[in-house]
Amino acid sequence: MKDALLEIYTEEIPARFIPPAIEQLKVNCKNIFDEQKLRYGSIEIFATPRRFAVCIKELNEKTEEKVTEIVGPKLDIAKDKDGNYTPAAVGFAKSKGTSVSDLSVKKTEKGECIRIIKKIPGEETEKKLSEIFVKIIFSISFPKTMTWDSSGIRFARPIRNIMALYGKKVIKLKIADVSSGNFTYGSYIISSKKLRGIEPDKYVLTLRNNYVIVDHQQRKAMIEKLAEGTIKKVNGRLKYTDKQIDEINCLVEYPSAVLCRFDERFLSLPEELLETCIKSQKFMSVVDDKGHLTSYCVGIRNGISEHQEIVREGYERVLAAQLKDAEFFYNKDMKTSLESKVEKLKGVIFNEKLGTMYDKTRRVVELSAWICDSLGIKGKEEENIRRTASLCKADLVTDTIFEWPELEGIAGRLNAENDREPLEVSTGIEEHRLPVTADGMLPGSITGKIVSVADKIDTIVSDFAIDLIPTGSADPYGLRRQSAGILRILMDGTINVSLKDLIEKSMSLLPPNIKINTERLESDIMNFFQQRLETIFESKNYRFDEVRAVLATGFDNLIDIESRLKSLHEIRKLSDFEPLIVGYKRAANILKQAEKKGIEVGKLDIIEDNLKETQEERLYQQTRKVKEDIKIFQEDKNYSEILKRLVGLRGAIDDFFDKILVMADDMSIRNNRLALLKFVNTLFLQIADLSQLQ
Repeated sequence: MKDALLEIYTEEIPARFIPPAIEQLKVNCKNIFDEQKLRYGSIEIFATPRRFAVCIKELNEKTEEKVTEIVGPKLDIAKDKDGNYTPAAVGFAKSKGTSVSDLSVKKTEKGECIRIIKKIPGEETEKKLSEIFVKIIFSISFPKTMTWDSSGIRFARPIRNIMALYGKKVIKLKIADVSSGNFTYGSYIISSKKLRGIEPDKYVLTLRNNYVIVDHQQRKAMIEKLAEGTIKKVNGRLKYTDKQIDEINCLVEYPSAVLCRFDERFLSLPEELLETCIKSQKFMSVVDDKGHLTSYCVGIRNGISEHQEIVREGYERVLAAQLKDAEFFYNKDMKTSLESKVEKLKGVIFNEKLGTMYDKTRRVVELSAWICDSLGIKGKEEENIRRTASLCKADLVTDTIFEWPELEGIAGRLNAENDREPLEVSTGIEEHRLPVTADGMLPGSITGKIVSVADKIDTIVSDFAIDLIPTGSADPYGLRRQSAGILRILMDGTINVSLKDLIEKSMSLLPPNIKINTERLESDIMNFFQQRLETIFESKNYRFDEVRAVLATGFDNLIDIESRLKSLHEIRKLSDFEPLIVGYKRAANILKQAEKKGIEVGKLDIIEDNLKETQEERLYQQTRKVKEDIKIFQEDKNYSEILKRLVGLRGAIDDFFDKILVMADDMSIRNNRLALLKFVNTLFLQIADLSQLQ
């Protein structure tokens, strides 16, 4: 067995493209080799800003032997009465490239038939690799691609070299105008010479010796170690996020660390602004033992650690220029109050059909006030919430946000603090942007939660109203993220409002020039939220059918949805539960068929005198008892105990269906039995529609 290697050498690829591409390659390579029936020891994926590489260890020299079964005529046609093969059997064998001596008999649904078992030898790996490598290259998808020659082939950046090896042998392939070979390049900064004679098992070491750390995991660890080493003499510790270090890692092939320092006067800037400036230069902050920023930071350069003083001077000069800008913009912004900036929002377009950010702010204020009214919030607390809503977008007109948009909300909070606004207001202004990712941190204050929900529902309803709806993977306005944020805040339990009512209130505030079909728009938005809920719960490892079963009963009140889901998930472990589902589904189907026949099941009531049979009387009495027993659990929303009591109905339900004909000829008896099934099903529908379970 030999190792195989594919390296795609390109012009510099954007850092944000690289981590997703690595994950794709991990999955795609495994799938492609498995599809081709090629066994291997392991697959290693490597990446730098200028190359992706796949190393396949201990790759078999042939694909697996294929065994196929071909079934032919029935035995009574294939053999005569003396047991000899007929011309039909001989013809069948000949057509498949074999003889009657290879025929055998197989029992099938049609009876006994003759068959041929054909063994197709495995193909040589070397002959398959060209096709496989091309598949791997084009299996990577990027947010944006480009063409660079007349071939029209697209990739993240132009491909400049392909190294494709099986052992020492070159695997021939061509992408655009680039043919594969047995060489690659080291660091383009230090040396552009070709590196020839590379073997797959020496690939990582050869590149390391030529100033490329191709293993991104090793390179990340190296960056962290080098950065830690540079700050030992300044008595501090590094402060960075995983996202930040991953981005730096995707910007360099051979890292070296440079300790930089800036003027201590800039430490008077708000830490969020100062840290944003440092991060924007791809530097790591250095903090003291109390976690406060110091005047030191660490930059990571791409290349060996020579001429460090020159590099340091350049880094510090660029950072100083940005910090001076930050100081100027911040001080200028603080000269005017946040309230005075609100009027300027009339010059900021939210959407040409939906008006300005000032118009949006008015809607957010109205929605926030409506939520307060729904929750019974009054007095000073309501006043602070309305104030927060009115000021939450004012920082959009500041110079700070123009330069650093990621500080939206934070810049508003800083301005509000400078204006001596109440703490609830300044905090709420910052928190109204949360969560900034689908699974990010939620607002901590009731003010932040209410204004966040109001802002996000306005955006979603407004965009749906003018058909700016997410399609496929495209979601340019972040509506999926914002809907997930609303759902998570409402499920948190602090804000117990009807999602349906919230949507209706938001629709009522749309500009008069927006013409909508209210019923259809509401339905579309509720379906959109249901899809987000399904995604949220599936990410928590709930079964898809369980999620559907719970959501089928409605999700207007979001607080207890996960409690119902957890209870359903746990109750499925009981031995009586799966058989109960069969009875429930049967009842649900009968009720559905009755509705189709024009019977208005919803209007039917049980008449006890019409319960003629023992089994229906028993089911009725047991269901009544369960209904009474679970009242105490309903008050506490103890869905596990409710489901346990409902599972106890299994025997009565089974007996009912074993002995009772629901659709009896006597209309009064039939309707009474339908009403009984409705009575039983209604108890279950408090938690889930079990007919959705598989």
